[in-house]
Amino acid sequence: MTTCRRVLWRVLDGVWLMALAIYVLAGVDSVPFHGDESSLIAMSRDYVYLMQQRALEPVLYDPSPADPMEQELRLINGTVGKMAMGLAWDLAGLTGDDLNRPWLWGADWDYNVRNGHLPGERLLRAARLSSAVLTVLSVIAVAGAAGLLGGRPAAWAAALFYVTAPAVLLNGRRAMMEGSHLAFSTWTALAALLILREQARRPWRRRRLAWLYATLGALAGLAVASKHPAAMVVALAFAGVALQPLRCPLERRAWIGHAGRVLGAGVLALLVFLALNPAWWSDPLGMPGRVLEMRRTLLDQQVQGFGGYESWGERLAELVTQAFGAAPQYYESPGWAEWVADEIARYDGSLLAGRPGGWGWGAVMAALTAAGAWALGRRWREDVALGALGWAAGIALALLLATPLAWQRYYLPLQPPLAVLAGYGLATLGRWAVRRGGRWLEGAA
Repeated sequence: MTTCRRVLWRVLDGVWLMALAIYVLAGVDSVPFHGDESSLIAMSRDYVYLMQQRALEPVLYDPSPADPMEQELRLINGTVGKMAMGLAWDLAGLTGDDLNRPWLWGADWDYNVRNGHLPGERLLRAARLSSAVLTVLSVIAVAGAAGLLGGRPAAWAAALFYVTAPAVLLNGRRAMMEGSHLAFSTWTALAALLILREQARRPWRRRRLAWLYATLGALAGLAVASKHPAAMVVALAFAGVALQPLRCPLERRAWIGHAGRVLGAGVLALLVFLALNPAWWSDPLGMPGRVLEMRRTLLDQQVQGFGGYESWGERLAELVTQAFGAAPQYYESPGWAEWVADEIARYDGSLLAGRPGGWGWGAVMAALTAAGAWALGRRWREDVALGALGWAAGIALALLLATPLAWQRYYLPLQPPLAVLAGYGLATLGRWAVRRGGRWLEGAA
């Protein structure tokens, strides 16, 4: 390929991704409101403490906090999204005085509005934009991962499938943790795939590997700091790159260097996570158990309040439905429907909500994903292909085991790897059709 053609294709790549980014950002104002947006925006007060007041004391853990709700939200939720929201409303000319209070789920809509729990329009828009921009970053990572497997056709298709997924658009546009979660967990997976490709080469380029492992560590720390369940993707990424040399045994000296890089990336991930979670600094050893217990209690309360799965069959059925055929879940609390019904109707009636939910498109996506998985399975000797399959299968298994109730947000980590498989599946079918068509034309001639 000549230099001019290469540059032209790169420009077209940029135009395609820019068009998809504009589509994501265009729906920021119209996406229906969720009460958790109030809580996450309220959490961005930590931006005031840390970045504007330069005060560490208000965010450190306190056994007897002045505001228990504020501390609980700080500990059980990620920090990257709320700091991005703080930067966004700061750039928009707003101040800490414009912040709302967390949403009170035990009270009705009117009570929350009267008592300052609903964010203002400018504040909500700024916070949502920060999340949507991070969602756009995840689109680039999905395209990059698919491109590693199947080149440009797979990358373009995967990015399109991902951007039109209703659950990605709905949750990625809202002022919640999902934008940062999707962004950094997907980039973590991409970094791992790049390492797998590099380590498959002999001899290894040690300097390049060192940079890739440093990138993996930094992204992994950002991912878990965005939302704690991102630890699933991080664990899969580290397991994949750490165990890869078992397929082609190394000399003892090479194993030592490999172990050092993996350990170094892990330490860097931990340091990045801690740096982004100052609430942990006063008790770093006791905080993991405390946070796990708080998250377990929260999940138990959600199951008691909204009902959980009663069998493994229900878990598996919901996993498949959320992967391919689920409509957008605009709310979890049944009473919420009457408050945002008009917003839902407008959003559903627009062209900004992505492809329709249900098993019409769902069956197509399932078929393309199966085709992609089958085609990658035939390439099982290639480490990158095996890594992509492990990403999808590992996340699916983790969600099957760990998700106790049918909340769509909890299944979002499935969407990036499934989009990659579906994009690769479409590219594979397209190449097969072109070859068959070419042979048919040759025979006809």
